[in-house]
Amino acid sequence: MADKKYQVFISSTYSDLIEERRKILDVLLMADCIPAGMEAFVATDVEQFEVIKKVIDLCDYYVLIIGKRYGSINPQTGISYTEMEYDYAIDNDIPVLVFAIDESVVLPADRIENNKDSIEKLKKFRAKALNNRLASVWHTTDELTGKLAISIMKAKNEISRPGWQRAFDFDEVSLRREIMTLNEKNEYLSSELKDTKNQIEKLTAQNDLAFDDYKVEFKAYYYTQTKNFSGYKNNTKHDICQNVSLDEIFAIIATEMLDVSISEKKIEDTIMHELFPDITQSKYISDDQLIKRILNQFKALDLIASKWSEKNKTLYWRLTTKGKLKRDNIILFRR
Repeated sequence: MADKKYQVFISSTYSDLIEERRKILDVLLMADCIPAGMEAFVATDVEQFEVIKKVIDLCDYYVLIIGKRYGSINPQTGISYTEMEYDYAIDNDIPVLVFAIDESVVLPADRIENNKDSIEKLKKFRAKALNNRLASVWHTTDELTGKLAISIMKAKNEISRPGWQRAFDFDEVSLRREIMTLNEKNEYLSSELKDTKNQIEKLTAQNDLAFDDYKVEFKAYYYTQTKNFSGYKNNTKHDICQNVSLDEIFAIIATEMLDVSISEKKIEDTIMHELFPDITQSKYISDDQLIKRILNQFKALDLIASKWSEKNKTLYWRLTTKGKLKRDNIILFRR
């Protein structure tokens, strides 16, 4: 059976890294890879980003090149399209290879970010990306291409991916066996999906699920420290409470999600910040199952859905189509 070819998505800002992108393309072609992204897929608006997500879904590996520009910012999320591409690849378990320029490298002014907010966002994005296991720093274009060549070969050997093969490279017996296995899995999953839908329909019919003005009691607490006469610190616990309706909670969550998936911890922090904005100390919910019950309520209402990230070992939540419509009905300004 012939060797597979692997499709690689290249993500970066554009105008400041044109030469680097061209050389990266050459390296990937020499490594028997199929480059995707590049000049044909530079995100400039939401519609283009939707196309890019479909391209990333078809790729085996994702390469991120970070220079000293943050890039065009999505007005809805407040982050750059390059960072959105990276987050999407992470959320969908695409193996990510990160190459960030060394901060000591001096570049021309037109290749350096000059917007204060974007500089801070670039700094946070860079720190997040460099936490990736397959991340490295480069000083010159030659060093970048050299590290990329080594990293992509290592990734191909260590991280199993589907890849692409010509149809005639498959032997017929193996292909038929694989088709039969996939058909069996498809029948099983279809049956599971049907049973799950029936259970949800029965549950919905039997129970009038609460939403709208149904109030939830958020009991929480925080600590303050004071020194006694001996110099030791005393921790004082303060109880706080807020009654808030389910539709208000959903509006908080849905506004934070927009078109991205977020973790349960992020959801909890967002709710607590909105409910108790004047308390700067760390806040803790008294009932550690409350957020899970609320998320399950919204899931049963088909407003949100979850997806497990094997790479991050984290469950992420996103809005369903119904959830997006409900969000817009709640938070959009009307004439």
